[in-house]
Amino acid sequence: MIKFLHHILTSPQVSIVLRKIVENNFKKEKAVIRKYFSAGPGERVLDLGCGTGEFSGLFPAKNYLGIDIDPKNIAYSQKHHQGEFQVADARRLLFANESFDKVLVVGVLHHLSAPDCRLVLKEIKRVLGQSGRVLVMEDTRSRRLTVRYMQSVDQGAFIREFSEWETLVSEEFIIQKSGTFDSGACFYSYFLASKASP
Repeated sequence: MIKFLHHILTSPQVSIVLRKIVENNFKKEKAVIRKYFSAGPGERVLDLGCGTGEFSGLFPAKNYLGIDIDPKNIAYSQKHHQGEFQVADARRLLFANESFDKVLVVGVLHHLSAPDCRLVLKEIKRVLGQSGRVLVMEDTRSRRLTVRYMQSVDQGAFIREFSEWETLVSEEFIIQKSGTFDSGACFYSYFLASKASP
């Protein structure tokens, strides 16, 4: 029974519906992306840990690449969204140096230990163009009971404080803007950052 429930809850079709309900259709995340991270003409966008491709529609399809470690998420994204989608491990990206102008990371790093986060951030820095930008949005600890409950059932085992996210991101990038926001029953930190000098 537990295996069956886990299978149902982790299927892309079910998880996207549940997340849209819990996170108010991702309105706040989308607002942050539109405000700070719209892609200019010809800018190549990497959506790292794209999940079901929810944010792909915010970017021109011909310049968008979504990657995720879960083949089920990629199959769902390819069926339901425009753009290119690939199965990939963010800790070992198979892209050339400076391949992208923008890298979007939403709700990925809280699934990773600090050493794995550092590997991913180093890889992002490597594939990001010299004048490129990265936008990181991650689940963040909160005192609100609803948020604490949602985080207790989240599959991410590494939900951190704002200051911890800030420290991790600033090890590889120069943070230009940061803040927090509520997304339905979830609480996020965001960091808009540029590549630090090599």
